[in-house]
Amino acid sequence: MSRRRARAAVLAFALIATVSWSPDSGLAQGVVTPDAAGVSPLTVVSLNLEMREDVARILDGIRGVGADRADVLLLQEVVQAEGARSVGDQIAEALGLEAAYQPSFRIEGNRYVGLATLSRFPITQSRALPLKRFSLMFRSRERSALAVTLETPAGPFNTYNVHLDTRINGGDRVDQVADIVKDMEAVPGRALVAGDFNTNEYLWVFHTIPLPFLGRQGSGLERYMAKHGLRSAFERGSTHDTLRMRLDWIFLRDLQPTARAIHPMDISDHHALVVTMQ
Repeated sequence: MSRRRARAAVLAFALIATVSWSPDSGLAQGVVTPDAAGVSPLTVVSLNLEMREDVARILDGIRGVGADRADVLLLQEVVQAEGARSVGDQIAEALGLEAAYQPSFRIEGNRYVGLATLSRFPITQSRALPLKRFSLMFRSRERSALAVTLETPAGPFNTYNVHLDTRINGGDRVDQVADIVKDMEAVPGRALVAGDFNTNEYLWVFHTIPLPFLGRQGSGLERYMAKHGLRSAFERGSTHDTLRMRLDWIFLRDLQPTARAIHPMDISDHHALVVTMQ
């Protein structure tokens, strides 16, 4: 979703009581000791970069909330100029991480916008998973998830990085997510789905006219995901600068969150979601 200019009015609401954070470290706080099998916890960050291309400033923002120390970063709206490395690849190089990038659609200036998954662990597989396409009257996009398998000390870890359409209603949004869930069901074990789901509270007429507060998309998405064994890492909390909207999510399978935080960011109108899990 495009940048809004109402950031100052909503910063006071950015941190919700059930979301803990430390102004000193920036990372989510909680129990982070190895489990009974000696397996260390994983910390994952999800953030929409809002098509920013100033890598140095993005890195400052990531470091400012301690996200540079995370094990996995899932980034959306990641730009790649034609013939050049993507912003995600440049961030990964600066942080000493492996990276997988998948362009989603083309914009002006011979540039592409896509998804990037960055990892401290080896990336053993990376593939694009096409999602259901909707004709939105204008600015229709080809949507896909970036499915990446990581080899961690505890075994394979499957991640799905997503950025869904904005101007669709709850049923259509579940239809897009259904392609991911179907793919996950063929891949057992620990997994997560994270990114910008664009869950809003509008009812969209002909994919163009928003009727406010008539479409509670978040609760419907949560119910659908829970039915398929995926639980939200956050009970509540706004993730966007405008109207306390909850656009971004992290859903976990066979993983238990031990700490979590939501951080407003100077580099994006979206907030960074940080989860530590075992």
